[in-house]
Amino acid sequence: MAYLTENQLSNTVDIPVALPATDLVMGNWLTVASIKLIAPMRLTYSFATLQLLSASVSAANITGGNKIYGSLGLVYLALRKDYVSGSPGAAGGYDTLTAFDIGTYSRDITSSIVLTDSGVYSWILTNNMQPSTDTTPVIPPSTSIDFRVAVTGCVRMELLGS
Repeated sequence: MAYLTENQLSNTVDIPVALPATDLVMGNWLTVASIKLIAPMRLTYSFATLQLLSASVSAANITGGNKIYGSLGLVYLALRKDYVSGSPGAAGGYDTLTAFDIGTYSRDITSSIVLTDSGVYSWILTNNMQPSTDTTPVIPPSTSIDFRVAVTGCVRMELLGS
């Protein structure tokens, strides 16, 4: 059993990665949290929950033609380093938590991500929808597929070597 000494406690802070229930419009994304990491710091990411609370259309009617990235479900939370702009779903993220239907999705807490490289780490929540590319779309291309979502999570930042 590991003990947390007083010195370790004074060099450790838990930081929330959280967003209250928010409407996320088709194709949009927002930054839930950003943390700047510099040497000699360590960031440990274990816990996050993504809740897809409701949709403006029936989730059963959403097809692959409605998705920007087929494998990233309806909504996803991506952890990226030094993100400035562009598609949050592009290759190069450290972690992705994906919601495939209305409900609650949690990342596997047994597979923590430990980061020590200097940079700004951001959690980006993205609506993975676009107007349908299907030949005969179930949802008319003029319909915006919007979601109500919430995120809760936490990361631990530690100052090393003190």
